[in-house]
Amino acid sequence: MATVRSRQTKKEETPPQRSIAKSLILTILTLLVLVVLFISGQLVRREYSFHPISGTSMKPTLTEKDMVLVKRSDPIHRYDVIAFSVKGEEGKFVKRVIGMPGDTMFIRNDRMVLNIGEQGDFETTYTFQLSPAVAEEFQDLTKIPKGLYFTTGDHIDVSKDSRTFGFVYKKEIEGRVQFHLPSLIRKQADSE
Repeated sequence: MATVRSRQTKKEETPPQRSIAKSLILTILTLLVLVVLFISGQLVRREYSFHPISGTSMKPTLTEKDMVLVKRSDPIHRYDVIAFSVKGEEGKFVKRVIGMPGDTMFIRNDRMVLNIGEQGDFETTYTFQLSPAVAEEFQDLTKIPKGLYFTTGDHIDVSKDSRTFGFVYKKEIEGRVQFHLPSLIRKQADSE
């Protein structure tokens, strides 16, 4: 004998109801994640900043419209690239540190000879043509004073740097460049 099954209509299934406790826990976890993200963002902004590059004074290392990430409160070493401001000049500068506090130097005919070797031996030196005003300012110095740095751009022929505005004060240094984000415009131009 054949059995006949009756067709029963299934009741529409309702989604499972969350308990109040689960909803409360999920809300608290979401708020905690948002608070942690906010605090992390504030800490990052306090320790780091972004700056756009304008001009060609740091070519080929940095080019027009690149962005650099600057870390504040980082120790500065010779050849680091730093971001700083200069009294009487607009905007931020991004240049390379060549002269450090305590480096010996002398000025002759608007030229500075900077010793970067052993103290006083002048076997490893750089020579820079200074503006007359800066040469006069440096004339009586035999060492770079404490808290001051001598900077240049990597494209030295066009760079406005310590040769024209003098030493960079430590208190004016925002920080050390950690890395740079190359310009998207330059990448597009290279690919065409």
